[in-house]
Amino acid sequence: MWIAQDIYIDTYGCYCIFNSKIGVMMINNRYMMRLAFSSEFYFIKAMDLKNLPVRQLPKHSSFDEKTVVLFLSADGSVSLAEGVDLVKQADNYIFLKTVVAYYSYVPLISFFLTLIKPIKRRFYIRSSVSFTIHLADMIKAGLPRGERNAQNAYQLNNKRWHLDFDEAQKRYQKLRVSLQKKGYDKNYPMYVMLNRKFGAKDQLLQGHHRIGLCKELGISEVAISFWAAPATFTWLQRCLRTNKG
Repeated sequence: MWIAQDIYIDTYGCYCIFNSKIGVMMINNRYMMRLAFSSEFYFIKAMDLKNLPVRQLPKHSSFDEKTVVLFLSADGSVSLAEGVDLVKQADNYIFLKTVVAYYSYVPLISFFLTLIKPIKRRFYIRSSVSFTIHLADMIKAGLPRGERNAQNAYQLNNKRWHLDFDEAQKRYQKLRVSLQKKGYDKNYPMYVMLNRKFGAKDQLLQGHHRIGLCKELGISEVAISFWAAPATFTWLQRCLRTNKG
């Protein structure tokens, strides 16, 4: 008991020192920032890209000319960085190969940020801009971290989201009826966290129940919003990448 208390106090103290000293230094030092990219390619409906503002990015390892590059700002806004002509010329209903860029800390700092969740969450970029993609592409890219169905709905380890079985069934069926009657509502996108796993692999943050129901109901198009975590090493990202584009 006393050992556990000592470890807790020491860990908390390290967290405070890290957050107040190193954290402030990182925020104020632009030389510790670099351009990071999503681990996966996303095939996004062109109409969702056409009205985005345009922003130019610094030079980086280029993608092919058929790839659209989006930029996710720290304030959650999304702009079109590359592929402007491609988007303009595209039919509204085709899906364009897209990668998402954002500024993250250099790999070593990002690596340490990812080790402690309370610290890591302070550096998330959160966006509500919604994009339409195919459900099949989400699954192919390995974004879901499991599958939710009627048997395990809302049976989560986190007590904050866990529901008793009857309440879980009631909520799950309500969601099912809504999707069945109205289809997928783009105003409620699923959240995809860029580089969530080890700072190097995109994963679905929120929306696993909807994925299971959309599969069951044959709903092929869904909406997502991009969030971003600190990105670590590019070699690790290459190893973990599911969708090679």
